[in-house]
Amino acid sequence: MDTPGSKVYCKKMKGRLTLTARGFGFVDGTAGASVLVPFDHLDHALSGDEVEVEIFADSAPDKPAGRIVKVIRRSDEPVVGRVRRHGAEVRLYPQANRSPKALVLPDSSFADGDVVSAAFVDWPADAEHPIGRPIELISRRGDSDLELRLIALSRNIPLDFPQTVTRHAQELRMPELGDTIEGRRDLRDTVCFTIDPDTARDFDDAVSIRQLENGLFELGVHIADVSAFVEPDDPIDKEAWQRGTSVYLVNTVLPMLPETLSNELCSLMPGKPRLAMSVIATLDGRGTVHGVEMGESVIRSRRRLTYAEAEAVIRGGDDALAREIHLLHLVTQTLRRRREEAGSVDLDLSTPQIRLDEDGVPVSVRPSERLDANRMVEECMLLANRLVAERLEAQNAVPGVYRVHDQPRESDIESLVTTLRELGVPYKAEGKIEARDYRQILSFIQNFEFRDLIESVAMKGLKKAVYSTENRGHFGLAMPAYTHFTSPIRRYPDLVVHRLLKRTLAPGGRARRRRSRGGGEGLSRFLEKTCAHASERERLATDAEREYSRLKALEFLTKKVGREYDGVVSGVVSFGLFVEIERYLIEGLVHISTLGRERFEFDRTAYRLVGSKSGTVFRLGDRVRVKVKSVDTRERTADFSLVSARTK
Repeated sequence: MDTPGSKVYCKKMKGRLTLTARGFGFVDGTAGASVLVPFDHLDHALSGDEVEVEIFADSAPDKPAGRIVKVIRRSDEPVVGRVRRHGAEVRLYPQANRSPKALVLPDSSFADGDVVSAAFVDWPADAEHPIGRPIELISRRGDSDLELRLIALSRNIPLDFPQTVTRHAQELRMPELGDTIEGRRDLRDTVCFTIDPDTARDFDDAVSIRQLENGLFELGVHIADVSAFVEPDDPIDKEAWQRGTSVYLVNTVLPMLPETLSNELCSLMPGKPRLAMSVIATLDGRGTVHGVEMGESVIRSRRRLTYAEAEAVIRGGDDALAREIHLLHLVTQTLRRRREEAGSVDLDLSTPQIRLDEDGVPVSVRPSERLDANRMVEECMLLANRLVAERLEAQNAVPGVYRVHDQPRESDIESLVTTLRELGVPYKAEGKIEARDYRQILSFIQNFEFRDLIESVAMKGLKKAVYSTENRGHFGLAMPAYTHFTSPIRRYPDLVVHRLLKRTLAPGGRARRRRSRGGGEGLSRFLEKTCAHASERERLATDAEREYSRLKALEFLTKKVGREYDGVVSGVVSFGLFVEIERYLIEGLVHISTLGRERFEFDRTAYRLVGSKSGTVFRLGDRVRVKVKSVDTRERTADFSLVSARTK
């Protein structure tokens, strides 16, 4: 690694530091690309700190790198981690990449494995480790829910609701719904139904479909009206804003809203009248929208179907709702085809589906399967989100909250094309490589054996979708305007979008007179703050979900030590090969020292290992057979040994 004196620096930038699991960090400023900061250029900064970074003059404009020269303001979030004793010294090893180094604690009463939260105190210039002050003993080693608590609390994800929030939720009641409902469209006689996973406990979206006498189709998407119960600035709203999103940790949900709302008042349960926000679109057989109605409504779901039940009907099974489901399938297939023709990037990446027993022990891990029923519901939600975004965009007097996805950088596209060449895929861009090449590539490789791998590589090259008050379009979906409207039970931006939509539908009326969230900040400033906060909370939730899934998958793999499995090389680094077991989608490392006696050189440009004597090459996409050597759930690692390989 270069030393600080070996680099030439140019401009400086201020921003917030985020550390990664691999030790380096990124500084996000107010504009432009994030600045990568290598581990040995982090100085004494912690994740979440506001810092000043000096950018290397020779770094690429779209991939700047630099070093931290000053910590402007320390993050006041506590550091949560696991205690390990080193002689008389007690160290706290942070979870969730909060600090690049362990914190030294003055308290000697903690035991190895205890989970503790601590405040940052100081980091002397000549000290290897920063100094911390214990705040709370979260869990003793051996507690059954220790890992879940550690993963959640290390990312400031609360496990319980404050009593004030719980009491406020318990006081809420469903309004009396008579024959007439002021300001709402009565859709209780409309045939609508929900389709969800079989494990779902809350139902926040329902759909309806019918064919009109003129041959057009009327597709309705009905979303739980959380904003009818949660007022801006009330205790539930403030807590929901802080949480930002619900977090799904395998079979445990850390909800954004109390269960009184998410599982009762706002859950679109069959047979019960519920308040909703409805988007009803009139479509022709080619998926063209001829008209849209939006507004507050009351619905009564006829049925709760699981994806498997809906899939059985799609495949010819008998059901009282068969006509509606087949009609919905027909219309959404048209919508999907139209979206793909517009250039939408539709990735079907498999993820491990983990099943736990009542004690939280993993009993099975298998790749996820996306059914036609899943896609059918997804198209309905995509349509509703797009139509609401277009309505917000058209109302210049009301600010909007959008889900934006920027185009990939040219260097990322070139990297993907290079990877394709290494995999033997003869893709050739016509002229200058552009964003549309991503879509063409993903369409081009649909029938390739290692399609999942290429899609995974392509995903890593795409920027993350975020929330913004500026509508910059959604590259992945190929939509000029898109938002999140369909999940207000589990995402705070959706709740805000419901409130904004009501403003556009009733200017000067009941919805507009409600007090504005954000007090004296002004609505626009509040929305900007909300977008930034929600994007960060989403990132933390995703990190927590992935880490807990990784933990449970590795716990399952501990029972498979010594067994052999087919796999695919999913990553190549200087110290070995990462291999993903195809049966379980669990990744482990084949260390370079186990590949044989000859020396293997790492080709950085092609991401491959080349044998110095035999010329044997290991690269992305190679099919291999591996044996599970060992699993370390605490370190979240698995070590494999190579049994055989089918290299190119």
